[in-house]
Amino acid sequence: MNREIIPADQLQAKVQLSGSKYLANRWVVLAALASQPVVLNNVVNNDDINTAIKGLNALGYRLVQQDGATIISLPREQKLDRGVEVYTAHSGTFSRFIAAVAALDAVPIHLFGSDKMNSRPMAGIFSALRDLGVAIESEDDTLPATITGPVKVLECSIDGSISSQYISALLLIAPKLADDFVLTITGDAVSTHYIDMTIDLMRQLGVKVDVTGKQYRVKGAQDYRGGEFTIAPDPVSSSYFMGAAAICGGEVILNHFDFASLQGEAKFYHCLQQMGCDIQRNGQQMIIRRDQQSLIGQTFDMGEMPDVVQTLASVACFAQGTTVMKNIAHLAFKESNRIVDTATELAKLGAKVEYGRDYLAVTGGELVGTRLKTYDDHRMAMSLALIGAKVPGVVIEDADVVSKSFPNYFDTLATVGIQSKIVP
Repeated sequence: MNREIIPADQLQAKVQLSGSKYLANRWVVLAALASQPVVLNNVVNNDDINTAIKGLNALGYRLVQQDGATIISLPREQKLDRGVEVYTAHSGTFSRFIAAVAALDAVPIHLFGSDKMNSRPMAGIFSALRDLGVAIESEDDTLPATITGPVKVLECSIDGSISSQYISALLLIAPKLADDFVLTITGDAVSTHYIDMTIDLMRQLGVKVDVTGKQYRVKGAQDYRGGEFTIAPDPVSSSYFMGAAAICGGEVILNHFDFASLQGEAKFYHCLQQMGCDIQRNGQQMIIRRDQQSLIGQTFDMGEMPDVVQTLASVACFAQGTTVMKNIAHLAFKESNRIVDTATELAKLGAKVEYGRDYLAVTGGELVGTRLKTYDDHRMAMSLALIGAKVPGVVIEDADVVSKSFPNYFDTLATVGIQSKIVP
Protein backbone atom coordinates (compact mmCIF):
# COMPACT_ATOMS: atom_id res chain seq x y z
CA MET A 1 0.00 0.00 0.00
CA ASN A 2 1.38 3.38 -1.05
CA ARG A 3 0.30 6.68 0.49
CA GLU A 4 0.53 10.21 -0.83
CA ILE A 5 0.85 12.81 1.91
CA ILE A 6 -1.26 15.95 1.51
CA PRO A 7 0.53 19.20 2.46
CA ALA A 8 -0.87 20.81 5.60
CA ASP A 9 -1.28 24.30 7.00
CA GLN A 10 -0.13 25.27 10.48
CA LEU A 11 -1.16 22.66 13.02
CA GLN A 12 -3.36 23.09 16.08
CA ALA A 13 -4.00 19.77 17.80
CA LYS A 14 -3.79 17.52 20.84
CA VAL A 15 -2.50 13.95 20.68
CA GLN A 16 -2.89 10.98 23.04
CA LEU A 17 -0.61 8.06 22.22
CA SER A 18 -0.50 4.38 23.17
CA GLY A 19 2.08 2.93 25.51
CA SER A 20 5.76 2.67 24.67
CA LYS A 21 6.67 -0.39 22.62
CA TYR A 22 10.10 -0.33 24.26
CA LEU A 23 8.52 -0.73 27.67
CA ALA A 24 5.98 -3.24 26.38
CA ASN A 25 8.70 -5.42 24.80
CA ARG A 26 10.26 -5.79 28.24
CA TRP A 27 7.04 -5.96 30.23
CA VAL A 28 5.64 -8.92 28.29
CA VAL A 29 8.79 -10.96 28.96
CA LEU A 30 8.81 -10.00 32.64
CA ALA A 31 5.10 -10.78 32.94
CA ALA A 32 5.64 -14.18 31.35
CA LEU A 33 8.47 -15.02 33.76
CA ALA A 34 6.62 -13.76 36.86
CA SER A 35 5.53 -16.22 39.53
CA GLN A 36 2.34 -14.24 40.19
CA PRO A 37 -0.27 -12.72 37.86
CA VAL A 38 0.68 -9.45 36.13
CA VAL A 39 -1.76 -7.00 34.53
CA LEU A 40 -0.40 -4.58 31.91
CA ASN A 41 -2.51 -1.61 30.81
CA ASN A 42 -2.10 0.77 27.85
CA VAL A 43 -0.17 -1.82 25.85
CA VAL A 44 0.41 -0.78 22.24
CA ASN A 45 -1.33 -3.15 19.83
CA ASN A 46 1.21 -3.66 17.06
CA ASP A 47 2.93 -6.43 15.12
CA ASP A 48 5.95 -6.65 17.43
CA ILE A 49 3.93 -7.06 20.63
CA ASN A 50 1.54 -9.55 19.02
CA THR A 51 4.56 -11.55 17.82
CA ALA A 52 6.03 -11.51 21.33
CA ILE A 53 2.80 -12.75 22.92
CA LYS A 54 2.46 -15.61 20.43
CA GLY A 55 6.12 -16.54 20.80
CA LEU A 56 6.11 -16.61 24.59
CA ASN A 57 2.88 -18.59 24.65
CA ALA A 58 4.48 -21.13 22.29
CA LEU A 59 7.01 -21.76 25.07
CA GLY A 60 4.24 -22.51 27.55
CA TYR A 61 3.98 -19.07 29.13
CA ARG A 62 0.47 -17.72 29.59
CA LEU A 63 -0.23 -14.23 28.26
CA VAL A 64 -3.80 -13.22 27.44
CA GLN A 65 -4.65 -10.07 25.48
CA GLN A 66 -8.00 -8.85 26.77
CA ASP A 67 -9.08 -5.80 24.79
CA GLY A 68 -6.11 -4.86 22.65
CA ALA A 69 -4.67 -2.57 25.33
CA THR A 70 -4.58 -4.87 28.38
CA ILE A 71 -2.50 -8.02 28.84
CA ILE A 72 -2.87 -10.42 31.75
CA SER A 73 -0.22 -13.04 32.53
CA LEU A 74 -0.62 -16.15 34.62
CA PRO A 75 2.29 -18.19 36.01
CA ARG A 76 3.70 -20.88 33.75
CA GLU A 77 2.54 -24.30 34.87
CA GLN A 78 5.55 -26.36 33.79
CA LYS A 79 8.67 -26.28 31.65
CA LEU A 80 8.63 -27.67 28.13
CA ASP A 81 9.11 -31.41 27.70
CA ARG A 82 9.62 -31.29 23.93
CA GLY A 83 11.02 -28.93 21.34
CA VAL A 84 8.97 -26.15 19.73
CA GLU A 85 9.30 -23.51 17.02
CA VAL A 86 8.94 -19.76 17.56
CA TYR A 87 8.47 -17.21 14.76
CA THR A 88 9.94 -13.80 15.59
CA ALA A 89 8.75 -11.99 12.42
CA HIS A 90 10.57 -8.64 11.95
CA SER A 91 11.28 -8.00 15.63
CA GLY A 92 14.94 -7.63 16.52
CA THR A 93 14.17 -6.91 20.17
CA PHE A 94 11.99 -9.97 20.61
CA SER A 95 14.45 -12.18 18.71
CA ARG A 96 17.22 -11.26 21.17
CA PHE A 97 14.96 -11.54 24.23
CA ILE A 98 13.40 -14.88 23.27
CA ALA A 99 16.84 -16.36 22.55
CA ALA A 100 17.71 -15.80 26.21
CA VAL A 101 14.33 -17.01 27.46
CA ALA A 102 14.67 -20.17 25.36
CA ALA A 103 17.90 -20.96 27.21
CA LEU A 104 15.89 -21.57 30.40
CA ASP A 105 14.48 -24.81 28.93
CA ALA A 106 16.36 -28.07 28.37
CA VAL A 107 14.74 -28.84 25.01
CA PRO A 108 15.61 -27.62 21.50
CA ILE A 109 13.76 -24.41 20.62
CA HIS A 110 13.94 -23.35 16.98
CA LEU A 111 13.76 -19.62 16.31
CA PHE A 112 13.17 -18.15 12.86
CA GLY A 113 12.16 -14.73 11.60
CA SER A 114 11.30 -12.89 8.42
CA ASP A 115 13.89 -12.70 5.64
CA LYS A 116 14.94 -9.26 6.90
CA MET A 117 15.17 -10.45 10.53
CA ASN A 118 17.13 -13.53 9.48
CA SER A 119 19.85 -11.22 8.12
CA ARG A 120 20.21 -9.12 11.28
CA PRO A 121 23.03 -9.75 13.78
CA MET A 122 22.52 -12.22 16.62
CA ALA A 123 26.17 -13.10 17.23
CA GLY A 124 26.41 -11.13 20.47
CA ILE A 125 23.62 -12.95 22.28
CA PHE A 126 24.56 -16.32 20.78
CA SER A 127 28.19 -15.97 21.86
CA ALA A 128 27.17 -15.06 25.41
CA LEU A 129 24.72 -17.96 25.64
CA ARG A 130 27.39 -20.38 24.41
CA ASP A 131 29.69 -19.09 27.15
CA LEU A 132 26.89 -19.92 29.60
CA GLY A 133 26.84 -23.53 28.40
CA VAL A 134 23.83 -23.24 26.09
CA ALA A 135 23.92 -25.12 22.78
CA ILE A 136 23.30 -22.90 19.74
CA GLU A 137 22.94 -24.24 16.21
CA SER A 138 23.12 -21.50 13.57
CA GLU A 139 24.92 -21.38 10.23
CA ASP A 140 26.22 -17.82 10.52
CA ASP A 141 25.11 -16.61 13.96
CA THR A 142 21.84 -15.25 12.63
CA LEU A 143 18.35 -16.69 12.60
CA PRO A 144 17.17 -19.35 12.00
CA ALA A 145 18.77 -20.99 15.02
CA THR A 146 18.09 -23.81 17.45
CA ILE A 147 18.74 -23.13 21.14
CA THR A 148 19.00 -25.88 23.75
CA GLY A 149 19.43 -24.98 27.40
CA PRO A 150 19.70 -24.95 30.28
CA VAL A 151 22.26 -22.40 31.42
CA LYS A 152 25.16 -24.24 33.08
CA VAL A 153 27.65 -21.40 33.67
CA LEU A 154 26.76 -18.27 35.63
CA GLU A 155 29.29 -15.71 34.42
CA CYS A 156 30.03 -14.27 30.98
CA SER A 157 31.10 -11.14 29.13
CA ILE A 158 29.48 -9.46 26.14
CA ASP A 159 30.43 -6.72 23.69
CA GLY A 160 28.07 -3.81 24.31
CA SER A 161 28.97 -1.82 21.20
CA ILE A 162 26.49 -3.45 18.78
CA SER A 163 23.20 -3.61 20.68
CA SER A 164 22.04 -3.02 24.24
CA GLN A 165 19.32 -5.62 23.62
CA TYR A 166 21.83 -8.43 24.19
CA ILE A 167 22.53 -7.09 27.67
CA SER A 168 18.86 -6.58 28.50
CA ALA A 169 18.06 -10.11 27.31
CA LEU A 170 20.53 -11.69 29.72
CA LEU A 171 19.45 -9.49 32.63
CA LEU A 172 15.79 -10.41 32.12
CA ILE A 173 16.45 -14.13 32.63
CA ALA A 174 19.12 -13.75 35.34
CA PRO A 175 16.78 -14.08 38.38
CA LYS A 176 15.49 -17.40 36.98
CA LEU A 177 18.97 -18.98 36.98
CA ALA A 178 20.01 -21.42 39.70
CA ASP A 179 22.53 -19.11 41.37
CA ASP A 180 23.97 -15.59 41.23
CA PHE A 181 24.75 -14.29 37.73
CA VAL A 182 27.60 -11.95 36.74
CA LEU A 183 27.66 -10.13 33.40
CA THR A 184 30.66 -8.03 32.32
CA ILE A 185 30.41 -5.56 29.43
CA THR A 186 33.34 -5.11 27.06
CA GLY A 187 33.66 -2.19 24.68
CA ASP A 188 31.56 0.95 24.91
CA ALA A 189 27.91 0.06 25.39
CA VAL A 190 25.42 1.81 23.10
CA SER A 191 21.94 2.99 24.09
CA THR A 192 22.63 2.44 27.78
CA HIS A 193 19.31 4.05 28.72
CA TYR A 194 17.60 0.92 27.43
CA ILE A 195 19.63 -1.16 29.89
CA ASP A 196 18.61 1.26 32.65
CA MET A 197 14.99 0.84 31.55
CA THR A 198 15.26 -2.95 31.82
CA ILE A 199 16.79 -2.73 35.29
CA ASP A 200 14.08 -0.31 36.44
CA LEU A 201 11.27 -2.63 35.32
CA MET A 202 12.96 -5.59 37.01
CA ARG A 203 13.09 -3.50 40.19
CA GLN A 204 9.35 -2.85 39.97
CA LEU A 205 8.83 -6.62 40.07
CA GLY A 206 11.05 -7.02 43.12
CA VAL A 207 14.42 -7.89 41.56
CA LYS A 208 17.54 -5.80 42.19
CA VAL A 209 20.47 -5.56 39.78
CA ASP A 210 23.78 -4.49 41.33
CA VAL A 211 25.85 -2.40 38.93
CA THR A 212 29.56 -1.72 39.45
CA GLY A 213 31.20 -0.02 36.50
CA LYS A 214 30.69 -2.36 33.56
CA GLN A 215 29.66 -5.33 35.69
CA TYR A 216 26.11 -6.42 36.50
CA ARG A 217 25.23 -8.86 39.30
CA VAL A 218 21.84 -10.48 39.86
CA LYS A 219 20.94 -12.94 42.59
CA GLY A 220 19.67 -16.23 41.23
CA ALA A 221 16.64 -18.35 42.14
CA GLN A 222 14.41 -15.29 42.53
CA ASP A 223 10.79 -14.80 41.58
CA TYR A 224 9.39 -11.83 39.73
CA ARG A 225 6.36 -10.76 41.75
CA GLY A 226 3.02 -9.81 40.24
CA GLY A 227 1.11 -6.54 40.11
CA GLU A 228 -0.78 -4.14 37.87
CA PHE A 229 1.10 -1.61 35.76
CA THR A 230 0.22 1.07 33.20
CA ILE A 231 2.67 1.61 30.36
CA ALA A 232 3.62 5.23 29.66
CA PRO A 233 3.24 6.67 26.13
CA ASP A 234 5.99 6.05 23.61
CA PRO A 235 8.57 8.87 23.27
CA VAL A 236 9.56 7.79 19.75
CA SER A 237 5.96 7.84 18.53
CA SER A 238 5.68 11.26 20.18
CA SER A 239 8.66 12.48 18.16
CA TYR A 240 6.74 12.37 14.89
CA PHE A 241 4.16 14.81 16.19
CA MET A 242 6.83 17.05 17.67
CA GLY A 243 8.52 16.95 14.27
CA ALA A 244 5.23 17.75 12.54
CA ALA A 245 4.85 20.90 14.65
CA ALA A 246 8.43 21.92 13.86
CA ILE A 247 7.96 21.41 10.12
CA CYS A 248 4.44 22.80 9.66
CA GLY A 249 4.42 25.41 12.39
CA GLY A 250 1.56 25.96 14.80
CA GLU A 251 1.08 24.05 18.03
CA VAL A 252 0.83 20.39 18.98
CA ILE A 253 0.05 19.27 22.54
CA LEU A 254 1.07 15.78 23.65
CA ASN A 255 -1.04 14.51 26.54
CA HIS A 256 0.46 12.40 29.34
CA PHE A 257 4.03 12.81 28.13
CA ASP A 258 6.43 10.87 30.36
CA PHE A 259 8.94 13.55 31.36
CA ALA A 260 10.59 11.10 33.79
CA SER A 261 11.19 8.45 31.12
CA LEU A 262 14.57 6.72 31.19
CA GLN A 263 14.41 6.38 27.42
CA GLY A 264 16.90 8.66 25.70
CA GLU A 265 14.45 9.53 22.94
CA ALA A 266 12.26 11.27 25.53
CA LYS A 267 14.81 14.12 25.34
CA PHE A 268 14.19 14.67 21.62
CA TYR A 269 12.35 17.88 22.40
CA HIS A 270 15.67 19.38 23.49
CA CYS A 271 16.88 19.04 19.89
CA LEU A 272 13.85 20.91 18.55
CA GLN A 273 14.22 23.54 21.24
CA GLN A 274 17.83 24.17 20.22
CA MET A 275 16.72 24.44 16.59
CA GLY A 276 14.18 27.15 17.44
CA CYS A 277 10.93 25.56 18.59
CA ASP A 278 9.15 26.81 21.69
CA ILE A 279 8.74 23.94 24.16
CA GLN A 280 6.59 24.24 27.28
CA ARG A 281 5.40 21.87 29.97
CA ASN A 282 1.95 22.08 31.50
CA GLY A 283 1.65 19.30 34.06
CA GLN A 284 1.85 16.09 32.02
CA GLN A 285 1.35 17.92 28.73
CA MET A 286 4.18 18.66 26.33
CA ILE A 287 3.46 21.74 24.18
CA ILE A 288 5.50 22.14 20.98
CA ARG A 289 5.07 25.42 19.15
CA ARG A 290 6.71 27.14 16.19
CA ASP A 291 5.31 30.44 14.97
CA GLN A 292 7.28 32.55 12.49
CA GLN A 293 10.77 31.75 13.72
CA SER A 294 13.03 29.75 11.40
CA LEU A 295 14.58 26.43 12.32
CA ILE A 296 18.36 26.59 12.60
CA GLY A 297 20.60 23.57 11.98
CA GLN A 298 22.65 22.28 14.93
CA THR A 299 24.99 19.41 15.78
CA PHE A 300 23.63 16.65 18.03
CA ASP A 301 25.08 13.54 19.66
CA MET A 302 22.37 10.94 19.01
CA GLY A 303 24.07 8.00 20.71
CA GLU A 304 21.41 7.78 23.42
CA MET A 305 18.43 8.53 21.18
CA PRO A 306 19.01 6.46 18.02
CA ASP A 307 15.38 5.87 17.08
CA VAL A 308 14.61 9.56 16.51
CA VAL A 309 17.52 10.18 14.13
CA GLN A 310 15.24 9.77 11.11
CA THR A 311 12.67 12.15 12.61
CA LEU A 312 15.38 14.74 13.16
CA ALA A 313 16.70 14.21 9.64
CA SER A 314 13.26 15.04 8.23
CA VAL A 315 13.02 18.19 10.35
CA ALA A 316 16.56 19.15 9.27
CA CYS A 317 15.38 19.38 5.65
CA PHE A 318 13.47 22.54 6.63
CA ALA A 319 16.18 24.17 8.74
CA GLN A 320 18.62 26.89 7.77
CA GLY A 321 22.16 25.57 7.61
CA THR A 322 23.34 22.04 8.34
CA THR A 323 22.13 19.65 11.01
CA VAL A 324 24.68 16.99 11.98
CA MET A 325 23.63 13.79 13.75
CA LYS A 326 26.68 11.97 15.11
CA ASN A 327 27.50 8.83 17.12
CA ILE A 328 24.99 6.75 15.13
CA ALA A 329 27.11 3.86 13.78
CA HIS A 330 24.77 1.25 15.29
CA LEU A 331 21.92 2.48 13.06
CA ALA A 332 23.43 0.42 10.25
CA PHE A 333 22.13 -2.70 12.04
CA LYS A 334 18.48 -1.71 12.48
CA GLU A 335 15.49 -2.75 10.31
CA SER A 336 17.29 -1.00 7.47
CA ASN A 337 20.65 0.69 7.23
CA ARG A 338 19.22 3.85 8.70
CA ILE A 339 22.25 5.93 7.78
CA VAL A 340 22.64 5.01 4.11
CA ASP A 341 18.96 4.46 3.35
CA THR A 342 17.81 7.69 5.00
CA ALA A 343 20.48 9.63 3.10
CA THR A 344 19.42 8.00 -0.16
CA GLU A 345 15.75 8.93 0.20
CA LEU A 346 16.40 12.50 1.36
CA ALA A 347 18.71 13.00 -1.62
CA LYS A 348 15.88 11.93 -3.96
CA LEU A 349 13.90 14.91 -2.65
CA GLY A 350 16.76 17.27 -3.44
CA ALA A 351 18.19 17.59 0.06
CA LYS A 352 21.93 18.00 0.44
CA VAL A 353 23.07 15.01 2.48
CA GLU A 354 26.44 13.75 3.63
CA TYR A 355 27.06 10.64 5.70
CA GLY A 356 29.75 8.38 7.07
CA ARG A 357 30.09 5.37 9.33
CA ASP A 358 28.77 7.21 12.39
CA TYR A 359 27.18 10.46 11.20
CA LEU A 360 24.50 11.94 8.97
CA ALA A 361 24.49 15.60 7.93
CA VAL A 362 21.47 17.27 6.30
CA THR A 363 21.41 20.79 4.89
CA GLY A 364 18.04 22.47 4.44
CA GLY A 365 16.93 23.68 1.02
CA GLU A 366 14.23 23.49 -1.63
CA LEU A 367 12.69 20.02 -1.94
CA VAL A 368 10.69 18.38 -4.75
CA GLY A 369 8.14 15.64 -4.08
CA THR A 370 8.78 12.12 -5.32
CA ARG A 371 8.16 8.48 -4.45
CA LEU A 372 10.16 7.30 -1.44
CA LYS A 373 11.15 3.76 -0.46
CA THR A 374 10.73 2.50 3.09
CA TYR A 375 13.09 -0.51 3.01
CA ASP A 376 10.64 -2.54 5.11
CA ASP A 377 11.42 -0.10 7.95
CA HIS A 378 8.52 1.38 9.91
CA ARG A 379 10.54 4.37 11.08
CA MET A 380 11.53 5.22 7.53
CA ALA A 381 7.85 5.41 6.57
CA MET A 382 6.81 7.52 9.55
CA SER A 383 9.67 10.01 9.37
CA LEU A 384 9.56 10.54 5.59
CA ALA A 385 5.80 11.13 5.75
CA LEU A 386 6.49 14.31 7.74
CA ILE A 387 8.25 15.83 4.74
CA GLY A 388 5.08 15.39 2.70
CA ALA A 389 3.27 17.66 5.15
CA LYS A 390 5.09 20.60 3.49
CA VAL A 391 6.26 19.26 0.12
CA PRO A 392 3.62 18.34 -2.51
CA GLY A 393 3.91 15.02 -4.30
CA VAL A 394 5.56 12.90 -1.60
CA VAL A 395 4.44 9.27 -1.89
CA ILE A 396 5.47 6.75 0.77
CA GLU A 397 5.79 3.30 -0.78
CA ASP A 398 4.75 0.27 1.28
CA ALA A 399 3.40 2.61 3.93
CA ASP A 400 1.65 -0.22 5.78
CA VAL A 401 5.05 -1.21 7.20
CA VAL A 402 4.09 1.11 10.09
CA SER A 403 2.05 -1.79 11.50
CA LYS A 404 5.26 -3.05 13.11
CA SER A 405 5.05 -0.39 15.81
CA PHE A 406 2.24 2.12 15.11
CA PRO A 407 -0.59 0.59 13.01
CA ASN A 408 -2.84 3.67 13.14
CA TYR A 409 -0.05 6.15 12.44
CA PHE A 410 -1.61 7.74 9.37
CA ASP A 411 -5.01 7.99 11.07
CA THR A 412 -3.35 9.74 14.01
CA LEU A 413 -1.49 12.09 11.65
CA ALA A 414 -4.86 12.99 10.15
CA THR A 415 -6.19 14.02 13.56
CA VAL A 416 -3.49 16.71 13.78
CA GLY A 417 -4.22 17.96 10.27
CA ILE A 418 -1.88 15.94 8.04
CA GLN A 419 -4.03 13.96 5.62
CA SER A 420 -2.96 11.21 3.24
CA LYS A 421 -4.54 9.04 0.58
CA ILE A 422 -3.87 5.58 -0.81
CA VAL A 423 -2.41 5.69 -4.33
CA PRO A 424 -1.15 3.09 -6.84
